[in-house]
Amino acid sequence: MNIYHRYLQLPFTVKKPDCFEPLDHAEIVLVDQQYIDTRIIDWIQQHSVKVSNLIEGFYTPTNGGKIPMHNDTPTLCNATKINFTWGPNNSVTRWWRVKQPEYLKPVKPDNRHISAVGLEPDIVVTDAYTAREEDCDLVHEQVINQPSLMNIGQLHSTFNPNMTEDRWTLCFTLLKLDGTHLQFEEAVQIFKDYIHE
Repeated sequence: MNIYHRYLQLPFTVKKPDCFEPLDHAEIVLVDQQYIDTRIIDWIQQHSVKVSNLIEGFYTPTNGGKIPMHNDTPTLCNATKINFTWGPNNSVTRWWRVKQPEYLKPVKPDNRHISAVGLEPDIVVTDAYTAREEDCDLVHEQVINQPSLMNIGQLHSTFNPNMTEDRWTLCFTLLKLDGTHLQFEEAVQIFKDYIHE
């Protein structure tokens, strides 16, 4: 079973936030509530799922731009986000599996974009993992050009080969009502009526 990605057909269309402007390098930004289409959060919460207060945007520049390999959680798991991506139809998200456990490297993410505004995230953002591509097997690759369920507890990266069109992604971390991460298998069941190939 593909435990990494599913396209979603939502009952509304989301436009790219006005704050998503071209940058000169790969970047993670905090997205202020004023730029969030409230229909997204309302729709998610109709399914007895919460959205983390940490809503981020990821920028992948043109001409081979990348967001390096990482996961978004302090352990390897199947935590899930709903992502909206605007960009070329040849940019991809890639999921990876380390060939040997010792190739998995703990990392302390750079969270300056969070601390700068004084946000207290309701999820752990201080610990994650990374690895080198040569120490991993590519297990899934997907063009993300539609709303998508994304497994962000596994190692993943982005790649944008397009020479002229950059890529922005808006990310909503899905939580159970008790505040723990919604796992991908659970998300597939909860949102099954909206999944399409």
